[in-house]
Amino acid sequence: MSHEPVNPILPQFLPHLDPQFIEIYNKYQAPRLRADQVSIGEYRANTTKYTFPITPGPKPEVGDATIHRIPVEHPAGEIRVKVYTPTEAAIEAGGLKNAQGLLPAHVNYHGGGWVIGSLLSDEPWCRSATQTLGLIVVDVDYRLAPEHPHPAQVWDSWAALKWVFANASSLNIDPSRVSIGGLSAGGHIAAVLALLARDEPGMPILRLQLLVVPAVDARSIPLEGPVADGVEYGSMRSCEFAPCLPLNRMRWFSRHWLGMDVEERKKKQDEWICSPILAPSHAGLAPASIRCAEFDVLRDEGVAYNDLLNKSGTPSRIKIYKGVCHPFAHWHALDKAREFDQDTFDDLRQAHALTK
Repeated sequence: MSHEPVNPILPQFLPHLDPQFIEIYNKYQAPRLRADQVSIGEYRANTTKYTFPITPGPKPEVGDATIHRIPVEHPAGEIRVKVYTPTEAAIEAGGLKNAQGLLPAHVNYHGGGWVIGSLLSDEPWCRSATQTLGLIVVDVDYRLAPEHPHPAQVWDSWAALKWVFANASSLNIDPSRVSIGGLSAGGHIAAVLALLARDEPGMPILRLQLLVVPAVDARSIPLEGPVADGVEYGSMRSCEFAPCLPLNRMRWFSRHWLGMDVEERKKKQDEWICSPILAPSHAGLAPASIRCAEFDVLRDEGVAYNDLLNKSGTPSRIKIYKGVCHPFAHWHALDKAREFDQDTFDDLRQAHALTK
């Protein structure tokens, strides 16, 4: 019986990757098929078989964690959001409660290529942020492709953000201190929502858009064939065969998200709601913090978006975590993942400070 890894790290990456990353990858991911290496039906039938079984991150007890079901319209249906509320001790330690006793809130959109993922995806980070900072975290379980193709994920997430503002009083949320964020596909969603929020009459200005390894330009994903030499983002070429999120995995997600019709795909990819980097204006948006991985096909999209925001007058900062790949923030045994947690907690603490 062969014990060769199913998905080994290719030799060209080994000298450059974090040794901790290599150890964890070889133990947990290399021996297994990824979701994109089977049909969507097979994945849906046994998600645990294709879910990375790495040691989960910390899941501190919070004051409350309640699932709400909210209506959505595009198409008509219902989604879930999970509202994490800190303990009284965390609230007092965090020092973010205003004079009226209201707390800031962060609305999170999980990753998973618009095709996979759930309220379990970011639970460790959501719980840790809630307790570390003493704020409210709202995690959004938007509907997934291919059952609900683009742009359902955006409109579900937008409905959830508007629900947060509409119910701020009953949720004990200060509507003047709301931030949004997400990882990968969730980063795409957060970037689009920052644009929608800017243009929505009467919506308070968001405090932060936290974009983690974000997908901001759907045009960069070829439906078939290799990346062309003239591709705009060099990381699409240099990281085409990188661990965890090779280009073929991006293709798998994109096919389910945008469909297989070439003309219809191009029409969608050229719209800013699919590719927020194409929005007519990036001025006046919530300040951004962009967090990227060095060996990630999406790295240079994040760099380009950071540059575009700053040139447009929207404050943005970026950090590229060296020696790691796309999903590093979820690998809680990594020092870089713990560094990421502290960095993003600092982002939120600064964004929601009472003195701001």
